Amino acid sequence: MNRLHSTTLIMCFFLASSFLATSVFAKSKNQYDITNWSEWKQNYDQTITGKSGWLSLAGLYWLTEGKNTLGSAKDNDHQFPAKSPAYLGTIEVIGDQLKFTSMTTETQVNGKHIKTSLLSVSDKTFVTFADFEFYLIKREKGYAVRLIDHSSEKAASFAGTRFVPFNQNWVIPAKLIPHAQPQTLKIPTVYGTIREENSAGWLEFNIDGKKQRLQAVDYGKNYPVYVMLSDLSSGHTTYGAGRYLEVEWPDKNGNTTIDFNRTYNPPCAFTSFATCTLTPRQNRLKISID
Repeated sequence: MNRLHSTTLIMCFFLASSFLATSVFAKSKNQYDITNWSEWKQNYDQTITGKSGWLSLAGLYWLTEGKNTLGSAKDNDHQFPAKSPAYLGTIEVIGDQLKFTSMTTETQVNGKHIKTSLLSVSDKTFVTFADFEFYLIKREKGYAVRLIDHSSEKAASFAGTRFVPFNQNWVIPAKLIPHAQPQTLKIPTVYGTIREENSAGWLEFNIDGKKQRLQAVDYGKNYPVYVMLSDLSSGHTTYGAGRYLEVEWPDKNGNTTIDFNRTYNPPCAFTSFATCTLTPRQNRLKISID
């Protein structure tokens, strides 16, 4: 089947995070063929090398309560890359309030020169300077600054992802079996925490006459159901920490389609600055999907 070739896998066990919330992998016209798969691959590559793609990440800085100083000087709490101002500014964390104060005229907040501003995680406030910008994320561990370098050499020099050829045999009918009562799925993360997500139920399907199943995450009806999985190819011909897969919500009878050609690597396969979930134990298949 098709999957990212192991030579594209670099750095750390993953997840995603905000990556998952951006559903760039939706099926085109609900078709599962080589044409739509090729379009899907192009969209996937853009999440890696495009503007603000994963390879443009230049840092991830976990904030502490109180003032956090930012800049390239060594005496900052969080040292930014050398191209940054020596003393960029501060972020003060007071509970769920995050206040940015600039220490240079180079910075803009959402495109405006503002000395002091509250930063929003949900609305993703952008602070820009030179070729950089950052915004805040919130995870189980707390708040963090995600720094982007729009002149990233890694993104510019990336040779592209490699997939094995499309195989129609890996387009498989499946049925979503919901839980009798609502359940949460506990998922380990690359930075040592446990993330709890709503479970959509079990996706059941057959491969070579044997029933398989994967527990899926429910991010709401506006998104596909999400699956984190590993199999016997993990760490050999595919990414060792497992891969992700998006599946359309089923029809009223619970029927859907799993296209294993569209399994993809989590962001941590490309950068150590992503906050990724790992494959839960129940989604480790004892078959090879490659």
